Amino acid sequence: MRGDGMRLRLLSYLAPSLPAELFEALGRYLAEHLGVGVDVDFDTTRSGPRPGEPEPFSTGEVDLAFVCASSYVWMTAGPVAPVRLVGAAWLPTDPRSAGLAVYFGDVLAPVDGAATLDELVGARVAYNDDVSLSGFHSLRLAMLDRDVEVDRVDFVRSGSHLRSLELLVAGEVDAAAIDSNVWRRRRREAPVLERRLCTIAELGPHPVQPLVARSGLPASVSDRIRMALLELPDDLSTVMAHAELSAFGTITDVDYDDLRHSFAALGLDRIAR
Repeated sequence: MRGDGMRLRLLSYLAPSLPAELFEALGRYLAEHLGVGVDVDFDTTRSGPRPGEPEPFSTGEVDLAFVCASSYVWMTAGPVAPVRLVGAAWLPTDPRSAGLAVYFGDVLAPVDGAATLDELVGARVAYNDDVSLSGFHSLRLAMLDRDVEVDRVDFVRSGSHLRSLELLVAGEVDAAAIDSNVWRRRRREAPVLERRLCTIAELGPHPVQPLVARSGLPASVSDRIRMALLELPDDLSTVMAHAELSAFGTITDVDYDDLRHSFAALGLDRIAR
């Protein structure tokens, strides 16, 4: 593959909540390691394609993408999936992840605010977007499991986990569901947040946001990408640590089955709500 003029198009749906620098660094590493061109781009409007929406994989516009787990589940629900797992997934530094490719959602509220999910009825709750697992669907699933009246919660779309935190700190919402890696990073960067906000519910563990390849990409290429990520060099440790990630490990399609079952039970397996 080295020197054959190939260019790979890598798209991230996860910035700015996860730093753009992370994906740019991974793109540079893959380009150097594989000897190909890698163009990195971002879609900051959503955490991945929704069911029924046009996606850029079938048309060959994008070769690789980091997407939310919910979007991956939807895209692989039909008989002909436009994407497949690359098979390498990042490992969060969160001790709750225990070195596995899983992460959590933390439902945050002011220290003098709501103390349980039940108390969010009638409250304003920020979420990043309606594709997000950690910021939206896992919270709704948890509320339904507790018989919380979800229809009486005023969900406020913020556009990103970072913006959800800003709204919460500003008092414009009463709670927010935040990706645990984002929350760990922001607490590290601004320790005062930990004195102002508290976790009222932990959601998860969830399988991490996967790296997917378009189905038409040769398996030999995605295999080399997987091996490159599993052999990530030490000089990328700083940018990984900044995003609260330690390394890449393996992940398989089976790791998303529990999420599929949860979505299917509520009719979310093909339709975003």
